[in-house]
Amino acid sequence: AISNPFGMSGGGGAGANVRSSPFGAPGATPAAGAAPPTTPFGGGVAPPPTGPGGLAPPPMGSMAPPPTGGAGYGAPPMGSPPTASPLSAPPSAFPGSTSTPLYPTADPAMAAGGQQAGVQQRGPDAYSAAKIEEVAQCNSPAHFVQSTVGRLPNSISSKQKTSVPLGIVIQPLAPTPPNAEEVPSVNFATVGTIIRCKACRTYMNPFVSWEANGRRWACNLCGHSQQTPDSYFSSLDESGKRLDRFQRPELCKGAVEYIAPGEYMVRPPQPPVFMFVIDVSYTAVVTGMLDCVVATIKDAIQQKRLPGGQRAQMGIITFDTALHFYNLNSNLPQPQMLVVSDLEDLFLPLPDDILVPITESESAIVTLLDSLPSIFGDTKVNESCLGSAVKGAFMAMKHIGGKMLVFGSCIPSVGDLSLKSTRDNPRLLGTEKEVELLRPVGNKEGSDGYKDLGTELTRAQISLELFMAPHQYVDLASISPIAKFTGGDVRFYPQFHINTLGTKLKTELMHVLSRYMGWEAVMRIRVCRGWKITDFFGHLFLRGQDLLLVPNCHTDQTFAISIEMDENVNPDPVFCMQSALLYTNSDGERRIRVHTWASLLTQNYADIMESINVQATIAMMSQLALKHTLKHHLPDGRNMLQNQCQQIVQAGNMCPNVEAMQFLPLYVMGMLKSQAFRGPNDIAPDTRTYIWSRLENLMVSQLSAYYYPRMIALHNIPGHCGVPDEDGIVTLPEMLNLTSESMTQDGVFLLEDGETLNVWIGTSVDPGFLQAVFGVSSFEQLEPAAAEAIIGTRGDAISNQVGYVLAQVRRERSVPYLPVNIIRQGDQLREVKFFASLIEDRTIGLQSTYSEFLSRMGYRPQQQQSSPPAAQPTATAPPMGGMTPGAMGSPAMTTPPHMMGPRR
Repeated sequence: AISNPFGMSGGGGAGANVRSSPFGAPGATPAAGAAPPTTPFGGGVAPPPTGPGGLAPPPMGSMAPPPTGGAGYGAPPMGSPPTASPLSAPPSAFPGSTSTPLYPTADPAMAAGGQQAGVQQRGPDAYSAAKIEEVAQCNSPAHFVQSTVGRLPNSISSKQKTSVPLGIVIQPLAPTPPNAEEVPSVNFATVGTIIRCKACRTYMNPFVSWEANGRRWACNLCGHSQQTPDSYFSSLDESGKRLDRFQRPELCKGAVEYIAPGEYMVRPPQPPVFMFVIDVSYTAVVTGMLDCVVATIKDAIQQKRLPGGQRAQMGIITFDTALHFYNLNSNLPQPQMLVVSDLEDLFLPLPDDILVPITESESAIVTLLDSLPSIFGDTKVNESCLGSAVKGAFMAMKHIGGKMLVFGSCIPSVGDLSLKSTRDNPRLLGTEKEVELLRPVGNKEGSDGYKDLGTELTRAQISLELFMAPHQYVDLASISPIAKFTGGDVRFYPQFHINTLGTKLKTELMHVLSRYMGWEAVMRIRVCRGWKITDFFGHLFLRGQDLLLVPNCHTDQTFAISIEMDENVNPDPVFCMQSALLYTNSDGERRIRVHTWASLLTQNYADIMESINVQATIAMMSQLALKHTLKHHLPDGRNMLQNQCQQIVQAGNMCPNVEAMQFLPLYVMGMLKSQAFRGPNDIAPDTRTYIWSRLENLMVSQLSAYYYPRMIALHNIPGHCGVPDEDGIVTLPEMLNLTSESMTQDGVFLLEDGETLNVWIGTSVDPGFLQAVFGVSSFEQLEPAAAEAIIGTRGDAISNQVGYVLAQVRRERSVPYLPVNIIRQGDQLREVKFFASLIEDRTIGLQSTYSEFLSRMGYRPQQQQSSPPAAQPTATAPPMGGMTPGAMGSPAMTTPPHMMGPRR
């Protein structure tokens, strides 16, 4: 049997008659006589894939359908009926387990009407039906905007019954999924100016109403009625819609990008500016961090990966216990180093030539990058003045703004904003006082330290990206606010060495430098009357009540808002939210990316529950829990999640056919068992801080993967999987339950959590597989480091299949780079993290199986509502929500949790 280091598996040990998951065991063969439906949901719409890589889940409304299921978790191509796998499940390592389908499908009653199936089945009135159709056609697609529910409550009493938080997640510059329509550009030059509401400044959108045969229009957010400019006039049709609405993107699409006129500029458009601030202390040199960083910057320049062309500028500053500025003037025979060692009275040694145009000074820049490792190769200095270095870089670029990239390897112990390593106190881990190590330390002058410095950077339109590669405690909790409040990210490489994490650092740095980004950006989010925004989440600086400052907004940037009803105002029958991001693209064009999202309100509890978007709900719950935990302490955060889960489970008892209610508790348990929230004292403060920072700014699909990783078998990949189709998409094997019952000792299993590709190899694995994939003939000869380098590269057919599977997973998770971690069965040090991710078993984070957790949350199984069938020798735990056995379907009908996309 597979040995789980945390105790009993989901099945409670060999021969147990209850498994951890109510969804059964993987790899089932179809029941006799079971006919697969025409689509995985049994209805007219295939389930959405997770969203490849940096992509959020697929488009909705009028957008094109998503690509083949290979981009998701091995789902069949759209339009073709799924077929059951011809392969039987491998023999279980646990006697007494049975073969039943992996995950439940939607109840057939829900599927017939697509995303609004539950609503349409009840026969909405003509107005509701028309509004539902209009919303589906005109809303901003789901890769940009997702709400926790597709149908919002229409009263305070309806809201109080709702068991999930109300909120909206926005990724304004998200990449466009394959086969989806690009965001259309709108130019109002012929009209004279961009049409906006004179009262609340809402942008023209598909949900405004027209009056006086088009001579007037009423804002859908504030209700203000105003005259239509003559240059924008069009007559209306018999339904009150403009005749030209399909010729004007802003009148028929929820996602548009306006070309901003001169009135939207307070200065000439900012050029792309990159300031590299690099630690050259002893740790940075001997671990290879310095070599890795300078080599990546050099590649980005020579491969023309940096955006902006002739307009792009850059500068380089290095630091240890002093600051080293560099004159990069192209007329000099070689770059000049100017050292500033007086950190108390910091000054710029040069008025110009610290920031230079890249194309003009490329030779000088490359020369400097090549020489830095040798200049500092013999250093013995192992201290850092990171705070002073950031201030020096700020002085050099505050007149123009841009992106500052800071690379550190040790705690800032000298200069401005210095910190003390003595703050690290392992005795507080696992106690209520642990949160004190996760909060920024106050500055000796009483200021907020790095947060205040971040505020200064934001005012100068500077965003900071922080790369930390330490070997010891660095007090990341105190440093990280400088990235958060400037719209940047924190990247953390503990125990860094260029041979182990060099590829990860290089790949992620290259992505940060080359992704689509908007400069000097500001953003506003508006909601309609009757509603209010109660909180903003993400990496941003909030100025005033609703202006979000994001000096550098990029494709991965994700924000969220929580919303509540305004008790003093009756809401309109249609809720509407509009976000507007004003930014300068890398070509110097001022743009306004506008997303409009609407929802028909309802008083029907079932309508609200059926419209729950699992992934967006988990994202919102995560944001709320992280904020609550930091304000109070970790046990309070876990209690908050468990209380929320109890409400969800009780709602699932009341709405047994709502599929979302079957998956939300699984995700919540994943949250409680994750490194973000779990209780044991095995997580260092720097690690927990990094995880929290990452989750605050993570796109919905990747956040879901973090809380519920995917596990697939590599040793028996079906013939139709692991092979690229004509578009290069690889169909992945089916996803397995996260329990050791899914594993066999003769198997090889990949577990991907959005951070690492963990490959577990059993002791009884077929020698032929080892030879084909790793080039060794026995388990004993398998060396993890060598195996990590060779997996998927040997050219054998089986090796190619494995290689294509790994490549497809990395394609779906383009950020961050996923290194391979080979784990041999019996290697307890490496196995700990793998088995901690099998959340349906008892784990280090929570000593409960999934069925035990559900029972504690108040789950009421079907057997308590109707007469149970005859007892079987080995029974599975009852399906959630009281689903009938027939609803479980065959393996072809399975719907993994990650594929639970938005419902409208």
